[in-house]
Amino acid sequence: MVGEKYELTPTDRKVVDLMGDRVVLKSLTRWNDAYKEFPRYVMEYLCARYVDPDNPIAGQSRIDRLLQEHYVESDAKELIKSRIKEKREYVLLGSLQVRLDAARDHYWADVPALGDNYVRVSQRVLQDHGDALLTGGAWGTMTIEYDSRYELRGRIYPFFIREFKPFQITRLDLDDYIARRAAFTDDEWIDLLITSIGFNPVRFDFRTKMLFLLRLVPFVEANYNLIELGPRETGKTYTYRNTSSRSFVISGGKATPATLFYNLASRKIGILGYRDVIYFDEIANTRFGDPDATISVLKDYMQTGRFSRGPLEFSSQASIVLGGNIDTDLAKKKPLERYVHLFEVLPPELQDLAFLDRIHAFLPGWEVPKVQPENYAQGYGFITDYLAEIFTRLRRLTHFSTVVQSKVDFTGVTERNQTAITKTASGLLKLIYPHRTADDIRREDLARCVKLGVECRERVLEQLAIIGQGEFKALKFDVLRS
Repeated sequence: MVGEKYELTPTDRKVVDLMGDRVVLKSLTRWNDAYKEFPRYVMEYLCARYVDPDNPIAGQSRIDRLLQEHYVESDAKELIKSRIKEKREYVLLGSLQVRLDAARDHYWADVPALGDNYVRVSQRVLQDHGDALLTGGAWGTMTIEYDSRYELRGRIYPFFIREFKPFQITRLDLDDYIARRAAFTDDEWIDLLITSIGFNPVRFDFRTKMLFLLRLVPFVEANYNLIELGPRETGKTYTYRNTSSRSFVISGGKATPATLFYNLASRKIGILGYRDVIYFDEIANTRFGDPDATISVLKDYMQTGRFSRGPLEFSSQASIVLGGNIDTDLAKKKPLERYVHLFEVLPPELQDLAFLDRIHAFLPGWEVPKVQPENYAQGYGFITDYLAEIFTRLRRLTHFSTVVQSKVDFTGVTERNQTAITKTASGLLKLIYPHRTADDIRREDLARCVKLGVECRERVLEQLAIIGQGEFKALKFDVLRS
């Protein structure tokens, strides 16, 4: 419980000894429910910087003061603008994103804390942090000045960001991460990953841990398409909202071609162009603007990694995740039998056979238990921002796909089914065995990942066979023959 001293386990001590400043005691980040609105990686950065696990109260109090003084609630924007004007300078804590306005030959910052997306930004900030700020943005502290003399085309733009200090881990070495993996047993490493995403591994059996890891495959495998249907409160949204700043959660509502792909009016790329993972939360309640065109483009993207808007064509590596609720018999860990097929909970426009066939894996969310307070992580795990950057770099490793293709018998399996199984297995191998190569991967380790990939692709085909009788049939893949 928060406030009680946590007794380190032998694995915790090993993690601290080997990983040092790349890990944080996860229980320290949940002392104040008022901070649930902050991404977990923000709170973990602050805790890692200010909180001593042996004496947390002082550091937590310092964070309380920092947030009270520099974080702006949505209803206080005008007050903060006034303070910036009167004091001529103010330090804000929040998210920041920058875009290039080619028509004006000018860079503008979008500062949600001010409700202003035409804030000037210094050349120094662009030089030091431009890559992050132009590709999705970052959280941090920013020093904002006020100068009413700056005018452009008859309009005054008084706010100016002079400095920005991002909440990010600067010490990052993928080779070092991979080398240190070898010091852990498989069970220790899996538990470390589960703790890192905010859950207590002691509370779950091995099967459930593997399903948690399957949720992470979209973060490490580019252009991966996953669906998870299950009961409410199993941590689906929690995982995709908090695991990485490079993921984007669409919570119901309306998704349009402009927001997803490209806004022809503003000439601004949509979220598919600059995020690693797009998670459609509460997919049953999601509505698509111009559904025929949107689904057609999305369907093509899920197959090719490319999309077109007007005369323009773009490529992206963003993975697509569909998350939804399905009525479940919790005791039996199965969906209720009233469903003709499990995809009937999707919006009608998504119940398209060609669209659904592009889903690589169907995660059985009905097997994942509801999250109880004791299910949240207590021990040491990777700082979320550090792990998120590692995940992004793991995306670039392609040899795991080659390992699967070279060691699995895909005779008679269609290309689409091969791709689905390979991507799932490759992603799991990156997560659990990043230190292995084609020469030293153990058959039982490969089999563990391939079997889950096979199972989750077969589950997609089972539902397609019900919807499209005659065109699809349920298949069982025997790809691990001796």
